[in-house]
Amino acid sequence: MAFNRNIYNTRYDIEQKNLPARFYETPKDVIASILEPGNDTFYKLYKLLIERAGEQFPYSKEQFATHCFKYSDGTFGCFVTLPSPESVMLCAHIVYIFKPDLSLLMYFTVETDEFIGKKSYKLCSVSSSGKHTVHGSCSAQASVIIGKIRQILADKQ
Repeated sequence: MAFNRNIYNTRYDIEQKNLPARFYETPKDVIASILEPGNDTFYKLYKLLIERAGEQFPYSKEQFATHCFKYSDGTFGCFVTLPSPESVMLCAHIVYIFKPDLSLLMYFTVETDEFIGKKSYKLCSVSSSGKHTVHGSCSAQASVIIGKIRQILADKQ
């Protein structure tokens, strides 16, 4: 897909502003929608907001996937795969981390980065105050990302 500034801006706002803000403001609602059977929450949201920006929606439902997991300490995560990012700072994946009692809420992104013309990825997080933190380069592979997040959580304790 060719670069489209409107779609880029819309995706950036969804991934870096809208989704984390909503997660921190109404975590129970977000978690319930992510855990919904046959989840197509992200497909519907991206479609609505991109079309609302006046653009033709360029993605298929199959480009969105959600897989939930649980760490051994009882912390849950939802790993969201998004359509391949067309430009830097857009997300390939989003990972929601939470404890059932909501005592822990974290929002992670796996963003595209460029290193001398070669696409790479970095793991970042967005705090409840909107602060963006870069946790370093990473693979786009789910197991590697989940392991890196586990290490970040362990380092926080």
